[in-house]
Amino acid sequence: MSASDPFLNTYARFPLELVRGEGNRVLDAQGRWYLDACAGIAVMALGHRHPKVHAAILDQLDRIWHTSNLFHLAPQQRLAGLLNETFGGAQVFFTNSGAEANECAVKAARKHHWRKGDPRPEFLVLEHAFHGRTMMCLAMTPKAPYQEGYAPLPGEVRALRPEDVPAAVSGRTAAVFVEPVQGEGGCRPVENLHAIREACDRHGALLVYDEIQCGLGRSGELRHDPEPDMRTFSKALGGGLPLGACLVSPRMGDPFKPGDHGSTFGGNPVSCAAGLATLQTILEDDLTSHNVRMGARLRAALARPGVEITGKGLILGAHLGRSAEPVVTAMRERGVIVCGAGKEAVRFVPPFLFGEAEVDEAAAAFHAAVEATA
Repeated sequence: MSASDPFLNTYARFPLELVRGEGNRVLDAQGRWYLDACAGIAVMALGHRHPKVHAAILDQLDRIWHTSNLFHLAPQQRLAGLLNETFGGAQVFFTNSGAEANECAVKAARKHHWRKGDPRPEFLVLEHAFHGRTMMCLAMTPKAPYQEGYAPLPGEVRALRPEDVPAAVSGRTAAVFVEPVQGEGGCRPVENLHAIREACDRHGALLVYDEIQCGLGRSGELRHDPEPDMRTFSKALGGGLPLGACLVSPRMGDPFKPGDHGSTFGGNPVSCAAGLATLQTILEDDLTSHNVRMGARLRAALARPGVEITGKGLILGAHLGRSAEPVVTAMRERGVIVCGAGKEAVRFVPPFLFGEAEVDEAAAAFHAAVEATA
């Protein structure tokens, strides 16, 4: 980093400046197009400049950009209504990001137990989890490189293997946070959600699904089963604009009263307009089923000796047993953008609009890159 660099040294950026996106592809400043199998790290569910999202953003820009949550907002109301209808009557709090959505879920869990006269200190998470980079979310992200230098971290958090969670839930447990398919943790599905749900029910603990990366149909499941007490969303929800949400199920009930929580920018009307157009398209075009089909094709196309393919739908990891970084670089040199999932897996989280040709193109670049870096 040079003395004149205006940025804090937080990002190891790819050596590209992207200047335009169209559909499933992005253009760099040198005029080269790339197939985008990263989608802004699982954000661009409908690809770049989707006509319905584009139109919704422009329409809202001609109306009002910001008012704060002191006022009613029609785009916010419509999106909350669709989320409520889609996710079993859940009540919604809008945020700007996934970490903020998880922070809301932490506060809601604490307040829920406090209101019942049973305050609980403990949160359980899974090994290899990633829940964000605010201080509490960092405490729930048990990765030494991320936590180094930030102690003491807040809260009482235990990280466990998935199979050990049911026995660990107790009367001290406020909530268990689970990514139904871990993203940063290697695109690995959690196979014992039913056992975790049953343990939470036995002890009166809450179950929270962090679906920030795997949700809204990316995994091939619109509603991961069994039902949680809370869900958190972001990434795909905003159609490319900053938007997150914490959904609280009717089985839990509203833990808050006015003033208990808030956000100046959460639920911004332009972001909510983009989010509404995105979610409507996912539902109306049944993109969840499409993700099942394209995910199966991509999984089969990526298969090769010595490589483990994990994940569901269009959140897949190709585990190499060695550093993934050279393969990510070699794929980019061949015109396909992907990212890593941990140190040794290549992550594929493309737009939901990937078709057979794009799947085959991404897989071909992967095989060529693996062979070139062997």
